[in-house]
Amino acid sequence: MNVPVLITLNFTDEHLAKLQSVSPQLRLCRVPARTPEEIGRALNKHPDAQVLYTTVLPPTWNSKWAVRWVQFHWAGVDHVDFSRVPPHVRLTTASGVHAVVLGEHTFALLLALWRRVVHMLHFQEQHEWPKNRWNLFAAPLLRGRTMGILGYGSIGREVARLASAFGMRVLAYKRNPSMTRDTGFMLPGTGDPRGTIPEAYYGPGQLHEMLGQCDVVVNVLPATPETERLVDAKAFAAMKPGAIFINIGRGKTVDEGALVEALRNGQLAAAGLDVFAQEPLPPESPLWDLDNVIISPHVGGFFQEYDDVCVELFRQNLTRFLKGEPLLNEVDRKTGY
Repeated sequence: MNVPVLITLNFTDEHLAKLQSVSPQLRLCRVPARTPEEIGRALNKHPDAQVLYTTVLPPTWNSKWAVRWVQFHWAGVDHVDFSRVPPHVRLTTASGVHAVVLGEHTFALLLALWRRVVHMLHFQEQHEWPKNRWNLFAAPLLRGRTMGILGYGSIGREVARLASAFGMRVLAYKRNPSMTRDTGFMLPGTGDPRGTIPEAYYGPGQLHEMLGQCDVVVNVLPATPETERLVDAKAFAAMKPGAIFINIGRGKTVDEGALVEALRNGQLAAAGLDVFAQEPLPPESPLWDLDNVIISPHVGGFFQEYDDVCVELFRQNLTRFLKGEPLLNEVDRKTGY
């Protein structure tokens, strides 16, 4: 029996060949479409499609469509209105695709802040060899320091793996700390699939207890009603004085006014920020002018091999779909991710 698959990304012929190699049962159809309206028109032309690969959902759902499973091209689904999709339609994300690049980006921000690279660039611009180099640049070692990771999914686990390689102690905060294993998509040799790297796990109600031990806090929390502004003034006050804060999760999980105050009063030594409550970050935001902040314009997840890794994830999920096995990265509509 044929399984029609509608792909709305402009994947290459090589990508399609890799997907087709999963099974001759698959009938792949590539119709590049970007907007919700274009996605809807593509589905109207291919109402028999059982699988939809897409970036966004159509504006309304037609009961005549045969879709049983939607694979999203992105990891975050906080923009998705689940009520627009019938409950029988399964939803999966690209979680895990960004893990390696965001792990690298986290350490790019952290090392630049820890080793005061921004100050070095200032002196380079001035063509100046500073006289008080020891006082300016003799930073403590990262080795032996404690990193707290908020959100221990695929990205948090890759950050933990890198932190462990640097000799750091790792603590993890997650919604359900008893679930330490990762059953989602990951590239071989990456992450922490068994959840053995953190010295300890913390759950809701224990956030401040964990933050008080951390020299570095990396926020990878998803945007949900439970996490909105979870990292607030009380959370920053609970952190070690002089801690560094990195946000590669979602801007809405942080109270930016409290963040600015913590950076100004010295509670935080510095921050590396890739995501913001409002994007683009407004020109009037005080974050632009703080000399202890590196602003990354939500590019931490950018990498040239993105489609290649997405196709590998989709290939694995197509194999599981045909075998009736659990899909990787299936969305829990109750938790929102």
